[in-house]
Amino acid sequence: MVVEEELSKELLKNIVSQLRAYDTYGTWDKRSDEDLLKEFLKKEEKTHSNINLTGHCAVDPKTMLKIYAYFKALGVTIEKLSGMLTSVVINIDDEGNGNVLIYSGRLILLNKTIRDANKFSFKSTEDMLKQGSKVINGAMQLLEKYEEVARQ
Repeated sequence: MVVEEELSKELLKNIVSQLRAYDTYGTWDKRSDEDLLKEFLKKEEKTHSNINLTGHCAVDPKTMLKIYAYFKALGVTIEKLSGMLTSVVINIDDEGNGNVLIYSGRLILLNKTIRDANKFSFKSTEDMLKQGSKVINGAMQLLEKYEEVARQ
């Protein structure tokens, strides 16, 4: 297991790094790291504002960015901690359903199903770190147990 404080700092740094990498025009250059991380937190919902009257259920591009940044940051963190190359595959259809794979070699480290991607968010930064740490620690245990599969 990785020390939680170090893991938390590394994960937050990688999430922000992924977000900034997608900002090709520099529109978020003046935003602080803490402000960018607030994008991942649940906003107060109004009961009628979420009803979609047009029947169009496409995933918001900003939400897709959050999903890509979060899971790619998990992959980068696992790679840095383990020293083994990881790859992240994200496949989400235009209705917001799909899956996320993180793998190393022939070893699947995470296979997560995404349902209703428009609702992708966390209750708090601590919740985001808790869920991320759980994935990372699980992946690290798999890598230790099945290292020969990951190296293939």
